[in-house]
Amino acid sequence: MVFSDRFYGGDSCVCTREEHVPAPLFRKKFALETLPTSFEVTVCGLGVYELYINGKRVTKGYLAPYRSNPDHILYYDRYELSKELSVGENVIALALGNGILSSNIAVWDNDKYPWRSAPKFALAAEADGKQLFDASSFVTAGGEVTYNDWHCTEYIDARLVKHGWTEVGYDDAAWLPVSPASAPKGEKKLCTAEPVTVYEQRTPVRMWKGERGYLFDFGASGAGTYRLRIKGERGQVIRIYFSDCVIEGKKITNRNLYCWSLTDEIAEEMQRDTLTLSGGEDVFEPRFTFKGFRYAEIVGITPQQAEALEITFLMFSNGFGRAGAFSCDNEEIRRLQACVCASDRSNFIHFPLDCPQREKNGWTGDAALSAEQLLLNFDCANSLTVWLENICRAQREDGSLPGIVPTATWGYAWGAGPGWDDVLFELPYRIYLYTGSLDAIRLCAPHMQKYLGYMKSKRDERGLFAYGLEDWLPVNVHTPLYVTDTILCKSIAEKAQACFLLIGMQKEAAEAGALAAEIKQAFRKHVLRPWELDGPLGADNTQATHAMSIYYGMYEREELASAVYKLRYRIGQAGGHMDFGAIANRVFWRVVGEYMGVDEALAIMLHPVYPSFAALLPHGMTTLWEGFEQFEGDLAHVPANIPDGFWSFNHHFWGDISAFFYRYLAGICIDAPNFVRFAPQFARTVRRVRAEHRFACGKFFVEIEHDGKRASCRVGVPEGIRTQLVPPAGWKADAEVLVPGENIVTFQRTEDD
Repeated sequence: MVFSDRFYGGDSCVCTREEHVPAPLFRKKFALETLPTSFEVTVCGLGVYELYINGKRVTKGYLAPYRSNPDHILYYDRYELSKELSVGENVIALALGNGILSSNIAVWDNDKYPWRSAPKFALAAEADGKQLFDASSFVTAGGEVTYNDWHCTEYIDARLVKHGWTEVGYDDAAWLPVSPASAPKGEKKLCTAEPVTVYEQRTPVRMWKGERGYLFDFGASGAGTYRLRIKGERGQVIRIYFSDCVIEGKKITNRNLYCWSLTDEIAEEMQRDTLTLSGGEDVFEPRFTFKGFRYAEIVGITPQQAEALEITFLMFSNGFGRAGAFSCDNEEIRRLQACVCASDRSNFIHFPLDCPQREKNGWTGDAALSAEQLLLNFDCANSLTVWLENICRAQREDGSLPGIVPTATWGYAWGAGPGWDDVLFELPYRIYLYTGSLDAIRLCAPHMQKYLGYMKSKRDERGLFAYGLEDWLPVNVHTPLYVTDTILCKSIAEKAQACFLLIGMQKEAAEAGALAAEIKQAFRKHVLRPWELDGPLGADNTQATHAMSIYYGMYEREELASAVYKLRYRIGQAGGHMDFGAIANRVFWRVVGEYMGVDEALAIMLHPVYPSFAALLPHGMTTLWEGFEQFEGDLAHVPANIPDGFWSFNHHFWGDISAFFYRYLAGICIDAPNFVRFAPQFARTVRRVRAEHRFACGKFFVEIEHDGKRASCRVGVPEGIRTQLVPPAGWKADAEVLVPGENIVTFQRTEDD
């Protein structure tokens, strides 16, 4: 297998918003007298590529190979194509999109990447182990994609399609030789992340005439591309806008995506494609960008075209399978679980994203918050490990990490901190718990050690920390940064200690443990003050402070009753509503479920009055929202006066409620590799539960039915999984252990409410 470092391209001009450069096409003719046993092609296409052999598209997935900082890691894909060859003439062809090499959005410093260039590729072809050619002998021409930016848009002119350009017999006499291009500095690696593939195809559930065009509702938010089949006049120009919401049912809006980092002009361009028709039947399927949307608005078509066209939403994400499933007889919980999984899918394109419409960035804090529920629902450990390689490469010599990966310079000065940097610790540790693999820990351990040194340098004179982002997007009350950062720094040190012990780094583990103890002592002295009857006081007295202090062990065991009382009192002050941000969300439900009971947790989560998770459902929520914003109507009728910065309607970082469902309603608690503590709680509003999680050795499943006094549980345990059976408080079980195979366990209530 050869990873060629000889890169070539077409036009060396960089495509910009002001100067459009068509996406280049490349082809190479070669003759074979006999068919080889093996024909291996390795390719690195930057930014993204499409590969063809003898007219057949063989690209492993969309947006190949992988979005990375090419000065850190260069990803190659390998193809075995011997079955696609013929004796005589053959053709290998390739199309390139700009991808991360030429992003034109002047935010997050995308337009200032030091590797910025025209698209280019390196390729090596070997027949039976002998290299036949590389990219230097290809010829090139411009294609029908006249402008593309992976962040926003494609312009496609169907009149410029070069029919048959990927096939044998096409006349390429007018095509030009390729030009040498500089090779990025990154380490060459075979991409092992699951490719981006379509997991669902959706057609519109309804269409209607809007203010400026025709609107199509696909029934659910997601991410991907689309396939549009349409007939029209030659030269007819249509524009398609995409969004998760519609202003008063009249037109698509992305105003909810406006923020400090987007100008009106750029926001208008985002999620908008421009298509020019050929005069016959055209099929458009953009491949160099992706969108996040539920609604499409097509402007510039006739009523007849609107009725006759065919448009399909191709939802895609990394092609891993499901690892788990959860359902119950409570409709609101079922819908929330579906929202979590839809958000996970549409925000996992190469790596976990923050949103698929605006930023499309790999925000580290979002993934840290979602790590457990991602691994419970999806078989994504391999893809997460590949991304961890990029996170490690992004670490600077001083130990600091950026808030987004990949990046060049953005995210180090702002956008990081303990809640985000925790990704370096949380992902490897959770991958170990859910798969038993130590590979991610071994990969990250040296970087963990370096980060702990950086973290220690951020302590103030009290021994507290406040150098990151706050409890992000709190519903109402802001918790001081020194509270959340200090608690998270203790958690980071403890996870580092656990990881170091697992791989035999005893000295480093002891140092991390000592650091965690120092942080706890400082926090108890200056913030928690458990010896004061009414402490914590003032700005510290929030739901986040209490829940996080309980969950992360800032209290001693004998102080927990008092701590739970304070949290309960603070919940009461908020009228029985949630009152925190995404960081506290990761632990709040677990603490309430553990110390107050699952009924109290669900009463807050499913409160019919805003703010709560359930209060958002009537607005048409099919994916989790970035913020708990309130408005009248649904996503097809968003008010015209929706404020700028209303946030995205597709984020996953609130999704730990799914882990709560598995852990407390289904009783599936995975606290060690190949180990399940079966500890269900029986909620008044949930009478039937079905759940499962797939381990490498088999499927662990649970079926529960109860009436509040008696519960019948069917539990399937695969060989190789250790278990513990723990009845909830006030209940007893008719069994003490679970054995491999199917178990029937009955629980009986022993205490009255």
